[in-house]
Amino acid sequence: MTKRTLTLTTTLAMALMLTLLMTLAGCGGKDTGDTGQMGDTTLPQDMGDQTLMDTTTPAEQPIAQKPAEQPIAQKPQEKPIAQKPAAQEQPKPKQPEVVRTVVLDANTQMELEMLTKVSTGESNIGDRFRANVVGPTDKNTSLNLPAGTVVEGVIADLNDGKSEGAKAYIKLKFTDLMMPGENSIPMEGYVVTKDGTGIVRPGDQGTTIIRDAGLGAVAGAVVGAVTGGKGDKTETAAKGAAAGAVIGGVAGALLHKDQVTLKEGTKFDIILAQPAVKETVKP
Repeated sequence: MTKRTLTLTTTLAMALMLTLLMTLAGCGGKDTGDTGQMGDTTLPQDMGDQTLMDTTTPAEQPIAQKPAEQPIAQKPQEKPIAQKPAAQEQPKPKQPEVVRTVVLDANTQMELEMLTKVSTGESNIGDRFRANVVGPTDKNTSLNLPAGTVVEGVIADLNDGKSEGAKAYIKLKFTDLMMPGENSIPMEGYVVTKDGTGIVRPGDQGTTIIRDAGLGAVAGAVVGAVTGGKGDKTETAAKGAAAGAVIGGVAGALLHKDQVTLKEGTKFDIILAQPAVKETVKP
C-alpha cells in the first residue's frame, strides 16, 4: 500500500468515526443523566430504558364528518284568509217624530146618517159604504169633530135569508173617520144593538121591513092587547102594544122572509170598540 493511499484511508476512517460520535452525542447515552451541548444543539434528557420518542408527526387522520342533517320538511304556509273589509256603518237616517192624538176614545157613541144604501137583498160582504156624523148619542156631550165629518165602513157579514130556515141579517163595521181636508183616521165601530153583537136583524133599530111590515106591527099590537095584565087597562094596552110591535116586527120578518135595508137618510147609533188615533209627522 502506498503512503498516499494509507493517508486517504486514515482520513476517511477518522471522518466516519467523527460522524458516529456526533450521532451518538445527539441521541445521548443510556446511563448518562446530564444534558450535554454540542454547539447550539440541545440534547433531551435520558429517557431510561424507554425507547426514544419518535418525533415524526404521523399523518393526521381526517375527522369523520357527521352526515349532513336533512332539512325537516316545512308545512306549506297557509295563505291568510282574505278578510272582508269592515262594512262602514252608515249613519242611520233620522226617524221622523210621530205625534199621536186621540180623537175619539173607545166606547164613544155617536149618531150617524147613512149616505149609502145597504141591503141584505142587494149588497155583498166587502161592499163599502159611508155615513155622515150627526153628533154624539148623548146630546150633553161633544165629539169635537168639525161639520162634514164622515165615517166609512164595510159590510163585515150578511145573510139574505133566502135559504130555508135562514134569517136575514147584516153586520156593518166602521173602519175610517174622515174629517174635511185631512187624511182618514183608522177606527173600529159597530152598530149599537140590543144584544151587543152589532148584527142588525129585521125589526131592529134603523131597519125597514120590506114586505108588509104593517102586518107584523098590527099582529104585535093585537098580541100586546091580549096579553095585557091587570090594572089600568089603558096603560096595560099601551105597554102591550109597544111590546107587540117588536114581536110583530120579528114575526113579519120570519113570516115573509123580510130583508134588512138601511136606506140613505136612515139614522142609527154606533159605538167605538177602539180609540180613533190621529198620527201627525212632526217636521
